[in-house]
Amino acid sequence: MSDAVTRRKRFYKAVEAAPSAGEGAAGGGWTVLLDGRGLRTPAKAPLAVPCRALAQLIADEWAAQETHIAPETMPATKLANVVIDRVVPHRAQIAAELAGYIGTDLVCYRADNPKELAAIQARHWDPLVDWARTRYDIHLVTTTGLLAVDQPPATVERLSRAIEAADPWRLAVLHGAVTTAGSVVIGLALAEAWIDASAAYDAAFADEHFQITRWGEDSEQAERLALLRRDLDDLARIRDALNAG
Repeated sequence: MSDAVTRRKRFYKAVEAAPSAGEGAAGGGWTVLLDGRGLRTPAKAPLAVPCRALAQLIADEWAAQETHIAPETMPATKLANVVIDRVVPHRAQIAAELAGYIGTDLVCYRADNPKELAAIQARHWDPLVDWARTRYDIHLVTTTGLLAVDQPPATVERLSRAIEAADPWRLAVLHGAVTTAGSVVIGLALAEAWIDASAAYDAAFADEHFQITRWGEDSEQAERLALLRRDLDDLARIRDALNAG
């Protein structure tokens, strides 16, 4: 069965970002109108977002749909749905899930051999560790061993507070970045715009790209990495829209 058959047909003509009639549970003052009617989430809640730039990003996604709606091309819409239907009612649990990555953060686990890989990791990860140390007044323990290391309690507490302080929209961006990169440090650096999507991708997949230079890349791996890169690009665009207001 073709995608054109399984996907919902485009059912609207006009798309517009507009002020929301009422502020939603996620703190939204803007919405998107399809032929004058406001979007709703899968749970039937009004889709209301906190700023015009994000509403316009969502509107652009809907306007770009042709004969059928392709949800995989609508990351800002997806994130808005997730924030309203899932993040707002489960914010504490999501923050706790992300805090669980602190003890196994990618940037803290280094190779000692081969030396070329160790140098690549240091080039990508040392600036992130230094940034986190200054930004949050923490000490991150790094290791070249295989066993997990415990981070100092103050480090865990301060990074956990940074996660918990994020509003629902930025928490959703952070969740996407942390789970994609396997690193709270990389996720926070991207969410706070200290690094761009390209730097986040290079840091998150430094090991994998080193292996590719040695052994080559198969088509399945290339496709997976391209999707992960796209996810980080999308998150950075949504972050920029939130920051633009």
